[in-house]
Amino acid sequence: MLKDNLTKEWIIKSQNDLKSAEILYKEDGPTDSLCFHCHQAMEKILKAFLVFNKKEFPKTHDLVHLLNLCKKIDGSFKTMEDEASFLNRFYIEVRYPPEIAVYSKEECREAIEYTQELTQFIVNKIV
Repeated sequence: MLKDNLTKEWIIKSQNDLKSAEILYKEDGPTDSLCFHCHQAMEKILKAFLVFNKKEFPKTHDLVHLLNLCKKIDGSFKTMEDEASFLNRFYIEVRYPPEIAVYSKEECREAIEYTQELTQFIVNKIV
């Protein structure tokens, strides 16, 4: 049983973002919001791992940078590099006009699947 409250809070926030993405997918919601929630879920679960391991991290939304910090603790995080790069583009790219990001159903499905897999991978290392 996980006793670290801050780590729990990061995990809960990550799970809520993933749940939001899954709902948007089922309801054919806005693809930019769906992919943004996938990015956020991944960012928060990476930060949960760092908090759990008592490692400080800079204020950043860069999944690749956060993943590199996690790899210093656990080399098996190297297996997530491609997925983190795929999800990383959904932070800035979808947030601000004038660019309007519309992603295909396939891209959305991949984003959710990667987020589900990577979240479970990390949760299994924490709890």
